[in-house]
Amino acid sequence: MIVPVKGAPAVLLRLGEERTLVVADLHLGIESGLVAEGISLPSQTPRIRERLIELISNATPSRLIILGDVKHNVPISSWQEWRELPALFEELSGLVRVEVVKGNHDGGLEGMLPRGVSVHGPRGIVIGKRRKVGLVHGHTWPSPEVMRSDIIIAGHNHPAVEFRDELGGRIVAPVWLRCRINSEKLPPSLKKAAGKAPPRMIVLPAFGELVGGAPVNREIPQELIGPMFRTGAVAIDEADAYMIDGTFLGKVKNINRGI
Repeated sequence: MIVPVKGAPAVLLRLGEERTLVVADLHLGIESGLVAEGISLPSQTPRIRERLIELISNATPSRLIILGDVKHNVPISSWQEWRELPALFEELSGLVRVEVVKGNHDGGLEGMLPRGVSVHGPRGIVIGKRRKVGLVHGHTWPSPEVMRSDIIIAGHNHPAVEFRDELGGRIVAPVWLRCRINSEKLPPSLKKAAGKAPPRMIVLPAFGELVGGAPVNREIPQELIGPMFRTGAVAIDEADAYMIDGTFLGKVKNINRGI
């Protein structure tokens, strides 16, 4: 039903006859935000376009769903975003049905998207009939309907692991997280919706390559963002971590800690 795309931060959902490609956190326009820090880079939108079109060509989905943070700059969108997003989504929507679940960076996004691209609220949507998959960005609590799904897929946290060698070399690599949900930590309405067998959660790595990753195995405590993590409804140390190439790293608590 859920097939990670090997070598890419994307997942293919096979629900009946429908094939849905899911990605998260494009952060288009991040380059304009880096200018303020003295970093000048060419637009990454062409590269993201190529990667998305390649995935669509290879996976042949009927639907592409982006789990939030399509754009980067908040609260005001940049000239780059206004220039590049409409053309990109016009092209994508000519290949496949495109939908967006809004993230915390997506204020004003609707005005940039061509007619025909569906935009859903931040509390998420559910797809599938026999097996239900909830799709959220992750910066708010999901809806009760999403919590009644068999599994929830989210973005927002840009999960990664950090490795250091004895000479001080450091590598940060994006990872998938497969997490359990502790229903006792949920608000009452969501605890009731989850029932006795709450859904599992999969957290996608960021699709945008300049976004960076939030190492989940640092020795220094790190506050993961979003209410599911802040409240302990998802225990990060107990999550299973997988590299983009499919390598299973084990539980986060057992991965060598950075210094």
